[in-house]
Amino acid sequence: MIRTFLAPVAALAAVTGMLAPQTASANPQLAYTPGARANMEVLETRRVQSDRFEYEHAVTIALPATYAVKPDARYPVLWVLDDPLMTRSAIAAVDLLVAGNMMPEVIVIGVGSPSEDGLAGVGRRVIEFSPPGEGFAAPGLNREAVRSVAPFPPYPHRAEDFLAFLADELRPELAAEFRFADDHILHGHSLGGLFAGYALFTRPDLFDRMIIGSPAMANVGDAVFKLEEVFSQENDALPVEIFVGAGGEEGNEWFLNAGGILTGTARFIETLNLRGYEGLSVTSRFYDGEDHYTVAPRIISDALRSFYREEAAATGSTWPQKP
Repeated sequence: MIRTFLAPVAALAAVTGMLAPQTASANPQLAYTPGARANMEVLETRRVQSDRFEYEHAVTIALPATYAVKPDARYPVLWVLDDPLMTRSAIAAVDLLVAGNMMPEVIVIGVGSPSEDGLAGVGRRVIEFSPPGEGFAAPGLNREAVRSVAPFPPYPHRAEDFLAFLADELRPELAAEFRFADDHILHGHSLGGLFAGYALFTRPDLFDRMIIGSPAMANVGDAVFKLEEVFSQENDALPVEIFVGAGGEEGNEWFLNAGGILTGTARFIETLNLRGYEGLSVTSRFYDGEDHYTVAPRIISDALRSFYREEAAATGSTWPQKP
């Protein structure tokens, strides 16, 4: 409590020189870094053309507040899917948690459709996030419900291409430009959560941590669960830390029921915990009163707090336990 209370005092001391920097314990990332910004520097969104896609992707990069004044520092990277919808929430969460000394500084990179492309661009995520398989929906009654009310025409399933773009093209290109630490987090919400599940079982070495929100994990006929079954037959270890969340109100919306959001999320959590992979850590949370949209920023914030709870406790945070 005392250290948290000292945060404004620390900021004042950094300006006035009332205290020597080595006496600081609150907010060491910013308050005692000469020349540091108050928040992250959000660069102008750039457009990137991949050889795998006939259209461009938007990439929004936010650099840590100390990035310019710590030329030798390297930072973990938070990769955020659905750039035009999710990146600003992630940046806001990081800014506040860093200011509160609840997590280290990170580089945030949002990847998705250009905002100028409108909802038509956002709609491409159905293609890009879908694992190989047939159709869109979860199996059984879920699929029949979607067919009867909102049938999806056949479409390409290009999660493999999107993951290759993300990991084999974009990551090395940006790593040559920015100072990445060897520590990567993937955030995916809804269909982005489905994609995260696909990435987890096809290229498990790519991300150290995953934030998976309200995932459509059973979509494409249980494609991710089928991949997990195959993965489990060949692997005993899965050294990834995962935070999974969903909103309790998601069960009150027809399309989310058809997508099996709550049941698919619960089954994903159960499967990982019961399989008992070596090195795997799973934290889950269902949020009363939150729906598919309002729950997203809460999941991002709670996941980051959970990932860095031990570091936060060591530097004076008042929230050392899991959420």
